[in-house]
Amino acid sequence: MIVYCTERFLKNILELKKNNSYSGILEDVCDYFLDKSIAELHITRDIIQNSKGTYSLNKYRIMNSTMNKGKSGSYRCITVVLPLQNSIYLATIYPKTGSDGIDNLTVSACKEIAKYVQQSILGNQLKVLDIINRTIN
Repeated sequence: MIVYCTERFLKNILELKKNNSYSGILEDVCDYFLDKSIAELHITRDIIQNSKGTYSLNKYRIMNSTMNKGKSGSYRCITVVLPLQNSIYLATIYPKTGSDGIDNLTVSACKEIAKYVQQSILGNQLKVLDIINRTIN
């Protein structure tokens, strides 16, 4: 599986890492995706899935290892999964609580994220997340 990062996702990571409460965010993301298959990611916590089943927009709850507050202190990572291409696109990440927190996304916000990912793919504006080495190339 290839894990791609959008510019928005990278910006989110850099901003959140400045806060000590989120200093381990990149490691937490890598840990979450490390042992998951594309099939598992395609069917879990589906927000929007097209009728042909060729992609899905998903929200994953990723544990924040720095805070140890369970689900309420975790991150929300919005992704687009393309199972036929064996790839996942990390669109954005945010904490649920705190000053940077967002409670729930609207349907229109989800559609905007899907469109943004599509534009990032077409514009070749993506980086690859190496989940084993925990680096972004």
